[in-house]
Amino acid sequence: MDRSLPTGLIISGGVVAAVFLAGMVSPFITYVPAADVDYSRILQSPSWEFFLGTDTQGRGVGIRLVKGVEAFFLPGLFAASIATVIGALAGAIAGYARGWVRSTVIGTLQLIDTLPRLVFIILVCTIMEPTIYLIAFFAGLLFIPAIATPIRRRVETLGSEDYILAHIAHGFRPVRILLYHILWLQCRPMLIRQASYVFAYVLFVETALSYLGDYGVQEPIPSWGNMIAQARELPPGSVPWPWVSAAVAVIFTISAFLAFGNLLARRDESEAR
Repeated sequence: MDRSLPTGLIISGGVVAAVFLAGMVSPFITYVPAADVDYSRILQSPSWEFFLGTDTQGRGVGIRLVKGVEAFFLPGLFAASIATVIGALAGAIAGYARGWVRSTVIGTLQLIDTLPRLVFIILVCTIMEPTIYLIAFFAGLLFIPAIATPIRRRVETLGSEDYILAHIAHGFRPVRILLYHILWLQCRPMLIRQASYVFAYVLFVETALSYLGDYGVQEPIPSWGNMIAQARELPPGSVPWPWVSAAVAVIFTISAFLAFGNLLARRDESEAR
């Protein structure tokens, strides 16, 4: 079996690793937005001092790009954890249980799945005090059916396999069979793929709301969304440095997480066969 990594997995994995590194390091970088303002260096092109140029207030785009990862990194992990853990457990219970327990879990999942994700999140932000963790919490909840439904079908299929029946006959507890032999050994690629989708979705939502300016991260705190929003303030013919770097970062990061989840899951599935 060829153990070499596909080029796409290496590239997307490199972007994912860079985002995780920035997310872990950025909280320890001292940055005071007000102290970074200098109107004498507005809209400078990239240089040794400012490798991505400066914005409309003379602030370094590079440092704001790195600090902007904080806006979605932990919330993205939070949402992915909620969706993956609860979705896996709900799917396992729905696939293994019978009677009213199964009906209740499936009915709840179907109810959640009918809610339009982005519209519902905006509605929640309108009713409640919007914070990025509130957004991440509901994003995680709304993704539970997307994880639980394929897990349920997988559990139903594997429940009649000979090796699962053999484990039951030898007295293995249902919890061990579900959590280890089915979820961990058989459903891990699916969970990895869906977790990466949820993280990318939180990045998309946070960027979109921060761009709109009403519910997301507000200036002067850096966010890739409010950095892109500076494009609306630039005079015609101005350099694009204040927003183009953040726009490229959003596109590459979302694409990388989606590709990484897909490619890693496919590799695990092919090795399992």
